[in-house]
Amino acid sequence: MLRFISFRGLLLAGFLGVALIPAAALVQLRHELGLAADSAQRHQRQAQRWQDIARLSQEQAVQFERASRQAAILRDRKLNETASQARGELLRAQRTLRQDAPAEAQAGIDSALALASQLQRLPPNRRQQRDALFRQLNRVLDQQQQTLAQAGEKRQASWRDDIERMRLQANRLAWLALAAAVLLALIVTLLIHAPLRGLQRRIARLAGGARQLNWRQAGPADLQRLGRELEQLDLRLVELEQQKTRFFRQVSHELKTPLASIHEAAALLKEQVAGPLNPQQRHIVDILGNNALTLRQRVEALLKQDAGLWLSTTLNVSAFPLRQLLEARLASCQPLWQAKRLEVALDGAPGAVRGDPSKVETIVDNLLLNAIRHSPAGGRLTLRCGRERGQAWLEVADQGPGVPDALRDKIFEPFWSGPTPDGERPGSGLGLTMARGYAQLMGGELRLLDDGPGARFRLHWPEPEPI
Repeated sequence: MLRFISFRGLLLAGFLGVALIPAAALVQLRHELGLAADSAQRHQRQAQRWQDIARLSQEQAVQFERASRQAAILRDRKLNETASQARGELLRAQRTLRQDAPAEAQAGIDSALALASQLQRLPPNRRQQRDALFRQLNRVLDQQQQTLAQAGEKRQASWRDDIERMRLQANRLAWLALAAAVLLALIVTLLIHAPLRGLQRRIARLAGGARQLNWRQAGPADLQRLGRELEQLDLRLVELEQQKTRFFRQVSHELKTPLASIHEAAALLKEQVAGPLNPQQRHIVDILGNNALTLRQRVEALLKQDAGLWLSTTLNVSAFPLRQLLEARLASCQPLWQAKRLEVALDGAPGAVRGDPSKVETIVDNLLLNAIRHSPAGGRLTLRCGRERGQAWLEVADQGPGVPDALRDKIFEPFWSGPTPDGERPGSGLGLTMARGYAQLMGGELRLLDDGPGARFRLHWPEPEPI
């Protein structure tokens, strides 16, 4: 499904989801608060209406009682009409109240209606009985007012309970909305981060020299399109490297053959095959031969370096015993260090490490040749190796003159070889350049350490995890 969604669309959907979940919770909360407010207003109006009717009933009962007493004494028809009118208002008020009064007030309403009806039928001369009925009616109305007040308080308490319940529900809803928003944000982040991380790893491997990788990319459509474009770049790099291979072969053939001819011709002249040479001519022939040899060595070193940097950039990572590799490289150049009577020491046993053994061999060979070349006769050559914090390392140290501070930044530059030791030929100036290039290709570094005397080079590289 993600392959049909662009990176922008996925981000937009994630942002909308994170924003809409709390917004929906707020809308729900607002709706419930609106309902609670309406209910509170309705209950308040109803309680006020009950109190108004109860107060009106008490007023009409007082008016009814006063007019009835006066009419019984004075025998006045208008007073009888006033009493009848007050009784009618009382009956209407009680009947109105009975329509929506709470259940606990219904018995009091029925009693008030019955007492009002009895007072209407009571003859005027039944004074004591009338007084008793009025007292009973007043008690009923007083009790009714208290009952209605208690019912209103119960409604208020119920409303407060509803408000508290909605508050708790709102809190739960808010926490759920927050949790859902965070969860959605994490899901969107994972959907974006996982493909990006995989793509980043493959780009790092491409930059490190790996070729023809699997660029099939999961995730949004934009990342899939980027994967296809990187696949085209990968194929283009392979094509360019193949073209460079052909170019190097052609250069090797076209340069090495003429240089070999020049060198052989100079050797024949030096051997005086074409006739005797005077001292000046012999000196010129020596210069010609030495420079032809130097030029040939530099061309071969340049071809080897470019082949190393451009044609062998693919890393063949495997586990290999680092100490045994160092022992094998020392054995391969044993005639060289024995010729200078060097004492060789090897320290460290890190076991099997992961890396490209062929490139480590090339680096070690260049470091050993450099150390042997600059070591004094009878000196000491020290090799150390180990592993720490996920990185393998090795060191090669000699007791030579070391590297002056002014030249420390130049020793890794191509074709710079520094002062030539006594009795040694000038170097090509590419050994340390190639060694550092291979170290960086493996994701590591080759450095010249500061602690003399002599020179001490340290190589370290991260051990890649098995794929």
